Amino acid sequence: MPAFVSQSQLNAGHGFRVRQSLARTIVAAFLPALLLIAQPLSLARAEGFKLGLSLPLSGSASLLGKQFLQGARLALDVLAPGGEIELVVADDGCDAEIAALAIAEIKASSPAFVTGLLCNDPARLAVETFAPQKIPVFVAGARSERLLKDAAKEGWRTWRLAASDKAGAEAAYRYLSQRWKGIPWAIVDDGTVYGRTIADEFRARMEEFGNPPQFADNFRPAQSTQAGLIRRLQKAGVSAAFIAASAEDTAIIAANTRDFGAKFEIAGGEALSGLQWLPDVASVPDGLLAVMESEPATRSSAKSFNALLEARGIEPEPEIYRGYATIEIALAALRSTPAQTMDALGQTVFRTVLGNIGFDSSGANMADNYALFVWRNGSFEPVEGIQ
Repeated sequence: MPAFVSQSQLNAGHGFRVRQSLARTIVAAFLPALLLIAQPLSLARAEGFKLGLSLPLSGSASLLGKQFLQGARLALDVLAPGGEIELVVADDGCDAEIAALAIAEIKASSPAFVTGLLCNDPARLAVETFAPQKIPVFVAGARSERLLKDAAKEGWRTWRLAASDKAGAEAAYRYLSQRWKGIPWAIVDDGTVYGRTIADEFRARMEEFGNPPQFADNFRPAQSTQAGLIRRLQKAGVSAAFIAASAEDTAIIAANTRDFGAKFEIAGGEALSGLQWLPDVASVPDGLLAVMESEPATRSSAKSFNALLEARGIEPEPEIYRGYATIEIALAALRSTPAQTMDALGQTVFRTVLGNIGFDSSGANMADNYALFVWRNGSFEPVEGIQ
């Protein structure tokens, strides 16, 4: 699984966060009145409509693209079995040059709705191509916060299902700021773009909270041991360390911490979602913390869908859920004109396998599925009682 970074803006002061929290509270309070029940009505209006689906079906992200497509096709099979909707699928390769061909192919089909778009370059190209033509663009996977900002400047209405590329660090701050309040802690990154980005975002939010790190360091990734880093952290006298790095490197650091008898708590971000798939996962000690999104299959909204996947012999991969939810939203939002479809996207809270999903005025998904997890007995489990 790829690793991504976080949500809220560094320079968006306390007032913005209060308003954002209040907006989510209001949505939750009025959810029953907003929930869309009108999928049959939407389908009646959507007969013969084409959905453009740009996905990485080749290249390094092809597995995710194929899983997303499987979920999308399953949704059409279940929700629109009569063939009312046609999927126009194009391979964008998660690459700008290949994406240009994919977007041109979709454009030639005259789609009523364009989605997929798991990677940032294809997503930007799709927005620049279709949004000026008032064709709804629903970005299912790309997490660029800049994309929605740039679209807003141009007056282009665009929606994004995935959390922003700043969501992970904001969630880490939310869960760890109280846990680490008043104790010396360290921030450590691996020098990569991902590592530096999440470290800078998390550090800035903690400093704003009044709890800056006592120690900051970095390390060379992909080494068999990080003994030097552990000794530096011990010497610094910290009680906790946030590691902005890959699952592989974080696992090594956690194992070294145990082996050297270090007594500080270790936490990481969304990169740790792939920890359980590492070949040497047995070496990871209990107690490692991770702030990340909950697995779709564990959400109450997915119970029926889980049963459907089991009945069909399909592995419950996260991108299958995302693909299914994307089509759920598309079918529920589709209207006889693009303007009406865009209004539905902006004004509706959608019931999906990922949970209830609504969008703010910028087109960002207001749902928050982040939680604090702890590694125990070979897997992550939620840390109860942490707000």
